[in-house]
Amino acid sequence: CSRPLCHILLVPIPTFPGPHPSFSWSPSRLFPLLIPPFPAVKPRLDMELCPPQQNWTEGQQGILNCSAKGTPKLQVNCSKDGNFLTPGISHPINRAHAGTYLCRATNDLGTAERNVTVWVQCESGGPGLRGVFGVFGLLAPL
Repeated sequence: CSRPLCHILLVPIPTFPGPHPSFSWSPSRLFPLLIPPFPAVKPRLDMELCPPQQNWTEGQQGILNCSAKGTPKLQVNCSKDGNFLTPGISHPINRAHAGTYLCRATNDLGTAERNVTVWVQCESGGPGLRGVFGVFGLLAPL
């Protein structure tokens, strides 16, 4: 079985023609049927598990929060400008992390996608100058 924990059920095939079907238990008349132990579900990225807006602070550790629902097991990855950032793993944050990431959840049944925008609050270098970096660079002084 290609999927873990599948069950094999042998189903007898009735012999025909005849007024009443009869079942034969000979090996040539048994049909193997694979039954997965759980229903298969396409990947789904929802707002609760993969929020579309996330706020980080420069110089601290940040985690891109994005997980998905679905079975069999899913693989989730996120990228921005060709650079991958693994969801759920802590990273030291700088302003280059700001922007929109395309997150994809994939399993045998398909793929789900969601855009996630990361905002990075940072010190600007000068005394008392702070701002928030996002998709368009420095958006607002604080």
